[in-house]
Amino acid sequence: MIRTARAAVLAMVAAGAAAAAGAGAPPRTLYLTFDADMTPGMLKRQQSGAVASWYDPAIVDFLRENRVPAAIFVTGLFAEANPELVSGLARDPLFVVGVHGYRHAAFTPHCYGLAALRTDTEKRADIARARDVVARLTGQPPRLFRYPGLCHDRHDDELVKEAGLTVDTPTIISGDPFNRDADAIVRQVLKRAAPGGTVVFHLGGPNAPSTLTALRKLVPELRKRGYELAMK
Repeated sequence: MIRTARAAVLAMVAAGAAAAAGAGAPPRTLYLTFDADMTPGMLKRQQSGAVASWYDPAIVDFLRENRVPAAIFVTGLFAEANPELVSGLARDPLFVVGVHGYRHAAFTPHCYGLAALRTDTEKRADIARARDVVARLTGQPPRLFRYPGLCHDRHDDELVKEAGLTVDTPTIISGDPFNRDADAIVRQVLKRAAPGGTVVFHLGGPNAPSTLTALRKLVPELRKRGYELAMK
């Protein structure tokens, strides 16, 4: 049932992109993805009330209202803290829910100040725990995995593969973390956009304060330029 609904939605999205590109102009594909980070420290701040939420629900609303397919990569901690959001995303044919580690720990040292997983045992446990949380909340095994901080090596890729997941690495960095300049985000994505590219954003909140504003400018401009925003 979900697959049938997903196919119908994507057909409508593709038709709209083709119309926006102009008759006879084949659309160019671009994939929008969003990371939903949460470390143990971030969870404590949310639980204490210091931070209301680490994501912006208006971003999800915008994507739905504009029929924008997206892959949302959630950490296990984020999924456990926001179970209704994650299960709702999985039920919506516009979205695919992927895995972003359990506690947003890096797979290599010296990765943007993130805590690091040091051994294969730690890495396997983190991947499996996150995968199982997402599977439980969505009712289906996840397919995609994205490294926290994007830091990894080829051996790590084998560990992810062992867990039944496929590594998804973005090719276009939006630069939205801690960035209050929405126009700078727009310029960076438009400059780097290329057919078949994958853009990484974050799901808003205090750590990505301008993502929504940037999306409101980017989505119509990308479609104007003939891009089909497609599903992973």
